[in-house]
Amino acid sequence: MSADSSRSSPVIRAGFFAGILVLSVIVGTVAVGGGAQSAPDVSQVNAPSFNSGESVAMPADESGELSMSADASGKVVVIDVAHAGDIDREALTPLVSTLTENGATVRYHVGERQSGSPLNESLRSADALVVLGAEQRYTESELNGLSAFSDAGGRVLLLNEPSQASPAGLGLFGPIRSDSVTKPMAPLASQYGLSYGNGYLYNMHEYDTNYQNVYATPTGETDLAEGVDRAVFYAAIPVQGGDTALTTTEQTTLSKTRRQDTYGVVARSGNVATVGDTSVFTQEFLYRADNEQLVGNLLDFLVTGEKSPEDAPQPPESDDSGPGGSLPGTGTGGSGALPSEPDSTLTPEPNETVMSDE
Repeated sequence: MSADSSRSSPVIRAGFFAGILVLSVIVGTVAVGGGAQSAPDVSQVNAPSFNSGESVAMPADESGELSMSADASGKVVVIDVAHAGDIDREALTPLVSTLTENGATVRYHVGERQSGSPLNESLRSADALVVLGAEQRYTESELNGLSAFSDAGGRVLLLNEPSQASPAGLGLFGPIRSDSVTKPMAPLASQYGLSYGNGYLYNMHEYDTNYQNVYATPTGETDLAEGVDRAVFYAAIPVQGGDTALTTTEQTTLSKTRRQDTYGVVARSGNVATVGDTSVFTQEFLYRADNEQLVGNLLDFLVTGEKSPEDAPQPPESDDSGPGGSLPGTGTGGSGALPSEPDSTLTPEPNETVMSDE
């Protein structure tokens, strides 16, 4: 057995090498025969993803400085975080610092549960209100109070963002989530003749480093777009109604309808302005293109309203009083009065977090 096995070894080895030779010939034949079917050169592919003339990433310049033209001395600007508790306040530092450096006082409205002050009470001593993508609905009393506030000359800035967008998107709320953000803002905007589209905007032909970073240019002559040649927005939503200040460039697509068009992203209706994006206020996007000029214009808008003291909403009269002064009543009050909500606080002024210069 051992001798036979020894004698067969050369045969086995010869068969093994013969098999290798045959396999090599087959592989070589496939390689030679497949040469005519090899992948075409990239230059031969006629597709937008390979053709720089069809799809162009145009990074926006990052320069400039956020500033204001208007004097904000004595003005009080309230930022509502009670209806959107996940706001990254650090991301608002440029906004807050610029307002306070120009003489304004900036307060955060944290809500009745935390401070004991309802929104309507916060508005009585305010000149402007900023709402950043509310996640919780406004009550009927709050909506009536906001309407009375703007009718008296108070300024309102509404910033909203898509209800659904790329998970990688970063706004004032961190990663953009799939839950609805638009719905709580709809009744607030609608009472001023403004509305938001569903979905998010993108442009596969002209964008800033990412197809969701869409460009917008001024529409007509408006103070909100003064000095703005081109702004850039991340995952914005279209805004309708009022006087449009900026619209996206051509071939912008709305995700919900897949329709290419130009879409309004900044608009104004009287004492109310709206922006279909929150990220324009963040450090990441503030200095891209002419965003700092746009944000500066929005800050000027906030502090240039003339809230008439005699027409400003006042709390309804009440015979009840406490150590801190008159208690807010529970009725709707007289003509032009802000409706009040039941409140246990004894302080007549809003108890809010005050931002100071840092």
